[in-house]
Amino acid sequence: MKIFIRLWKHYLYDTKLVHKFFFLLILLLLIEIIVSNFYIRYNAAELLTKEVRTTSRQFIEQYVDNIGYKLSKFNTLLNSLSSNETIKQAFSEGAATDESCQEVDAAIRQILNNQFPYGLYDLTFYPLNKSIHGKSIFIRSLAEDTGSWKERLMDRYFDHYFMHTEGAYKTDLLSILKPVYSPDGTEITCVIKLSLFPEKVFKAMKGVDGEHSHQLFIIDTRGNYIYGQTFAGIDEYLSFVQKNYGIIYNGYPVSDFSDADGIYLTSTNSASGFRAVYYFAYANSLESIDTLNRTLTIGILILVCITLTAGILLSASVNKRFAIILDKIKTVSGGNLKIEDSHLGGDEIGIFDASFTQMVGQVSQLIENNYVIEMKKKDAEFMALQAQINPHFLFNSLEIINSLIEVERYDTACEVNSRLSLLLRYSINHNSSGIVTLAEEISYMNNYVYIQSIRFGNKFTFHSDIDEACLECQIIKLVFQPFIENSISHGFSGIPSGGNIWFSVKDHGTEVLISISDDGNGMEEADYRKLSALLEKDDFDDFQDQNESIGILNIHYRLKLKFGPLYRIRITTAAGQGMKTELVIPKYGGKRYEAIDC
Repeated sequence: MKIFIRLWKHYLYDTKLVHKFFFLLILLLLIEIIVSNFYIRYNAAELLTKEVRTTSRQFIEQYVDNIGYKLSKFNTLLNSLSSNETIKQAFSEGAATDESCQEVDAAIRQILNNQFPYGLYDLTFYPLNKSIHGKSIFIRSLAEDTGSWKERLMDRYFDHYFMHTEGAYKTDLLSILKPVYSPDGTEITCVIKLSLFPEKVFKAMKGVDGEHSHQLFIIDTRGNYIYGQTFAGIDEYLSFVQKNYGIIYNGYPVSDFSDADGIYLTSTNSASGFRAVYYFAYANSLESIDTLNRTLTIGILILVCITLTAGILLSASVNKRFAIILDKIKTVSGGNLKIEDSHLGGDEIGIFDASFTQMVGQVSQLIENNYVIEMKKKDAEFMALQAQINPHFLFNSLEIINSLIEVERYDTACEVNSRLSLLLRYSINHNSSGIVTLAEEISYMNNYVYIQSIRFGNKFTFHSDIDEACLECQIIKLVFQPFIENSISHGFSGIPSGGNIWFSVKDHGTEVLISISDDGNGMEEADYRKLSALLEKDDFDDFQDQNESIGILNIHYRLKLKFGPLYRIRITTAAGQGMKTELVIPKYGGKRYEAIDC
């Protein structure tokens, strides 16, 4: 016991750090060999089941989504056919004559030309209460059809896909029945039968790895086999589903079913009425796990040998470089912060040495950077005020008031004067943080829009759509006006008839989407690329060099300073196609101020 304690103390206190590391690494590798072999050998079935559930389920979910996507196109086609006024009117009046049949055929062809369904086998219209005295490609008498699908018609099995056989060759088809109502909606005048080739809808029926040990097939909401691969054992699974689930509703989960040789996985979604079932067999995968186990063991043993060799060769070099770093630490602890880089390489030791040497310089640089950012932030806020209320705007507003008084429109003049006073008060009286509610900023914007509408008359029409749930959310001041001013001054320049400006605020969960758009001139491609490049920069530029983009860049950088990565901007424009700006801000606050409740 004393010998063991002595060896342990020697290892902890007297053994070099490099040797401790390599001894510990070798011990961990040996333990890994033992544990991995034991775990893989005795938990292979559990590991395999977990892997199947995480990899194969994604496949069957995507597969069923693909089926649903294909069937949705056919549903769209049926809705177009059943709601067509020409078709509804033709089947609600008297007997089907040549003229009415031709009208129906023409309407159907037009719809098929626009929405031709890939994989269509047959499309037939069966009048229920009228005789047919004309020739038609699509209209057929119900009495002349002897197909088994008529049982579904008797049960009023509408708007649901089902499998059946048809024709002399007993062709398997996937069909759906769609009723056509009279124009007043009081009765069913016709039934549409649309039949599809199931292999076109249920495409890619092979197993994930292409082997026969894994099968995929389709069931309906009652657990009946519809289409796919058949194999021994499938009846046992179908009995399990039908016994435990009367009807499998959309989104209702079906439990995984295991037998001695494998596991059945069933998809979750069933918007189309069908679910995919994937059978995964254990045999081949268990053999792969044994091979992996052996390979892993051999690889770890080889790694142990390489580690021992590398440890001996690197030990001397590592010890020498550690000694240099220790000398530097002693120098710094004595109060001397002026140390030079020793160029100890590019590995962790060299990086540590370089980082330690540059620490004081980095702290100084960090302080300087923070100071510059804060100064630019103050400059941005100052220039925002300058951009919002400038002498030209004040002069024009006063001219408007003077003109209104001259034509004796005293009420309007008073309203303009009142709103101009509110604009000035809002711009001057701002808190230190520059944070206001959306309601306050929108009120400011509406006052600005009112004054501009009085000035420019019919040059623009302003539309707003605001989600009141967002009005108490917070934003920085003086954000929206530059976009409105840009639309009026540049977007509608040279357009005699003026244009429209749309403003909207939408609640997107944890985010607020603010959209400002117009149908004016838009931006030229070169100007748009230049603006996009400036918006993508991480640092600030001098606003004086940006000309007409100063307002957009000012807003962008101020929002970026306040909200950080939670803020995003997206501008869409083209010459002659207007301009749309979307601002996304966090609903509950950003990185530079406390969270708020909206």
